[in-house]
Amino acid sequence: MKIAHISDLHLCSNYKKQNAIKTKRLIQHALDNGADHIIITGDISDNANEKDFLILRKILKTYNILEWDKTSLVIGNHDIFGGVQTAQDIINFPAKCIKTNYDIKVQTFFKYFEELFINTISISDENPFPFAKIINNIALIGMNSIDVYSKIKNPLASNGLVDKIQRLRLIKLLSKEELKGKIKIGMIHHHFYKNNVPSKSSENGLWNRIENFTMKLRGKKKLLKIFNDHDLKLVLHGHSHEVKEYERKGVRFLNAGGSIDNAKKVPSMYFLKINSDEIEIELLELEEKLKPTFEIIPENVFAASIAG
Repeated sequence: MKIAHISDLHLCSNYKKQNAIKTKRLIQHALDNGADHIIITGDISDNANEKDFLILRKILKTYNILEWDKTSLVIGNHDIFGGVQTAQDIINFPAKCIKTNYDIKVQTFFKYFEELFINTISISDENPFPFAKIINNIALIGMNSIDVYSKIKNPLASNGLVDKIQRLRLIKLLSKEELKGKIKIGMIHHHFYKNNVPSKSSENGLWNRIENFTMKLRGKKKLLKIFNDHDLKLVLHGHSHEVKEYERKGVRFLNAGGSIDNAKKVPSMYFLKINSDEIEIELLELEEKLKPTFEIIPENVFAASIAG
C-alpha cells in the first residue's frame, strides 16, 4: 500500500488562493505516483472558515477520493480557532477565541468530511476522536490534539493537548481485537519536539513571531507511553511548518507541516510504501514545471449546502 502524507494546507479564499493550487498539485503528484491513500494532518483552513472546507471537498471530489478508503484527515488548531491575517485581527483574536464553541467546531469539521469517517472504529458516539480506520493490514489511528482556549495555558490557541478522556479512549481503541496484528500508524496535528522554526500559519509577520513561542504539545510523555505500549511505531503530523523526520522514545515521526509553505518554497509530501511489516519512506517534492490540471475554484461556486 502507498500512502501520501501532507499537512497544513491553510486554505483561504481571501488571502491564500495559491494554497488551493498547491494542494491540487500535491494530490495530483501523489496519485501519479500510485498513492492508494492520502493523509492530511490538520489545518485544512487558515481561518476556521467553512468555505475552506468546501474547497477541500471540491478538490477531493474532483479526484474521486472523497471516500473513507481513499483519504483520511484529522483536525488542526486553525480549523477550530482560525488565525490572523491583519493587524486588527491580532487585537480581536482573543475575543474571537473566547466566543468560539470548541465542541461545535469539531462537529462541524466532522460533518463537512463525514464521508471520510465512514467505517471507522471509535469509542464515543458523541466525539469522532480518537478513531481507527482499518485498510488491509494497516490501522490508521486519528487523534485530536487541539487544546481548548485558555488565556493562561493556551493564549494564542496554538498549543496542543490530548486530554485524559481522549487518552483513556485511545488506550481502549488500541486494545481492540480488530487492531491486533495490524501496522498501526498515528495521525495527529501537533509535533513532539521543541519547535525552532518560525510560524508561517498567518499573513501577519508579527503574529507569526509571537505564535512561535506557543506551539507546543502538552502531555507528550503520556502519549509516547501509550504509543509504545500498543506498538504504534509511526506517527504522522504537521503544525510546525517544516518537513522533518525524527524519533522520540522509539517512535518514528514524520512532520509534513511544510507541505505547502517551507524553507525551500517547494511543495512536498512524504510518500510511504508499506509491505508486510516494513515501511519505506520517501520525500517527494514537486518540480517547478508541474502545472495544475485545473484552475482555482472561484468564490462564486461555493455551495450553500455541504453536499454541493
